[in-house]
Amino acid sequence: MRRFFVAASLLALAACAQQPLPPVATNPPPPPPPPPQTFTVYFDYNSAQLGPGAKEVVKFAADAYKAGTPSSVHLTGYTDPSGAASYNQRLSLRRANAVATALENDGVPQPALVVNGEGETSNAPTPGQDRRVDIIVGGSPPAS
Repeated sequence: MRRFFVAASLLALAACAQQPLPPVATNPPPPPPPPPQTFTVYFDYNSAQLGPGAKEVVKFAADAYKAGTPSSVHLTGYTDPSGAASYNQRLSLRRANAVATALENDGVPQPALVVNGEGETSNAPTPGQDRRVDIIVGGSPPAS
């Protein structure tokens, strides 16, 4: 009888040893962040005023910010090469700040805004397109 219990115990141990371990549950990695979205606001010559078309672009950018995960919004202002470089630097920053104010009015929090003026350092392919502010929602600003 004792042999029977020993044999039964050994069989029970062997059966337990052969049971596969349950799979370890792992969480999938989080999805990658969405790619940055770029918007461009154009200005009239020697102006930092937003026209109706510019206001519409700003609204699209604000909506993109509000629809995504909290991120930063990089604003980079540019001018054409007319005028003195120091004046153009200030004008590019005024343009970027005008867009920043419009974005704030459309619900983008001020701490999310990164404002920069590049003056006449634009590399626009077409004349007139250098009088602009580039808006990048999410991601990093372009390398200057």
